[in-house]
Amino acid sequence: MRSIARFVVDTHCHITTLYQPATEEGWEKVEQCEWSGLEYELEPFDNSFLTMYDMERYGVDMAVLLPSIPGTTNESQAKLVKRFSNKFRACCSDQMTILKAIRGEEQWAFKAAIQEVDEALKTGHFVGIGEFAPGSSAYHRQLPGAEGKVDFDKRVDEWAAICELGVKYDVPVLCHDQFIFERDWKLIDMLVKISEMNPDAKIIQTHGAVEDEGIRGMDAIRDMYEIVGTLDNVYMETGGWSEKQFEIAFEVGVTANQLMWGHDYGNVPQHIVRKTIGKFGPMKKELEYRNTMSLMTFGYKNFPAVPTYQPDFYGWGLRTVDRVGDWLTQDEINLIMGGTAAKLYKLPVPYPRMFPEGRPDIFGDKWRESIPYLPDDQIQHPENVRMSQSSFEFTKEEKKI
Repeated sequence: MRSIARFVVDTHCHITTLYQPATEEGWEKVEQCEWSGLEYELEPFDNSFLTMYDMERYGVDMAVLLPSIPGTTNESQAKLVKRFSNKFRACCSDQMTILKAIRGEEQWAFKAAIQEVDEALKTGHFVGIGEFAPGSSAYHRQLPGAEGKVDFDKRVDEWAAICELGVKYDVPVLCHDQFIFERDWKLIDMLVKISEMNPDAKIIQTHGAVEDEGIRGMDAIRDMYEIVGTLDNVYMETGGWSEKQFEIAFEVGVTANQLMWGHDYGNVPQHIVRKTIGKFGPMKKELEYRNTMSLMTFGYKNFPAVPTYQPDFYGWGLRTVDRVGDWLTQDEINLIMGGTAAKLYKLPVPYPRMFPEGRPDIFGDKWRESIPYLPDDQIQHPENVRMSQSSFEFTKEEKKI
């Protein structure tokens, strides 16, 4: 069976919950059609076997597990990695700090959140921070007694601490700050600031999201991608992107080594819908540039709050990349589908020389530093030697160019 790329990684996977409420209060919200699957504690659920079936079916080699909604824990993610070490890696966040706040046991505090992440990373079981880095989600910050609105300078200080941990443990940090409500600053301004202040940090913008897309449409997408293309240490997920978004990204200077594939797999309250969906009416105007779109169930009137099936994110997402492959080179596809993730998350790959390296059109003036693309300790079969390094020996003067 043909795979879309040499090595395929889903960088945004959720497989430990059915998104069902864990409390009576949550089920009451379901009955009242007010359940969103975000604010309340969820019932943990092991969906690994359906996930691995889909991975095998669609040619996905590995997945990065992201905890997010209250009820998922760092420990449950680590157990899955231990059970299926050839399939999964996991990120961590302040899951218990959030859960205690949701349950009303303790007020959420950034100091406690960052300490929880530090303790998790000390174990060596995790490869990144996120999906929601500490303080990125609004709900627990708005609970009674919590700090509420977050100004720009305060969030910059928080991100300095988050990035410090990322650099300390050499793991990427995921930015999902578009979910912070009650703020008067823009996400792209925050990305630029934390990139400039923390040049050694590896920052991933989850979903490659654009906060004012609903107001300015494609102009907002173009503006954000153009800025990201200038930031050496900022990367974007392409999960959920339309072909048009790929086109814009490459038009404005984003390169394949800044992009990685990942779809929010397992986020059960999301449906994949067309522009018009029968009796439920047309899609929201700001989404009309896409033929199909994943949207949370609460985005539509009368959609069941707790769906009973698993939407097929992989089939949908891979068809989009197939269309992109009509004009993008396969070497670039290989980076987007797995190479960038393997580099950032230090994932094991079968052989050396699987990904493009030494190309100025992809790596710019750092193209020499891209050789080799992955170090030997990530290669499962290192006996398959690389090209002679003598071919890439440069004088001191040349290395300065």
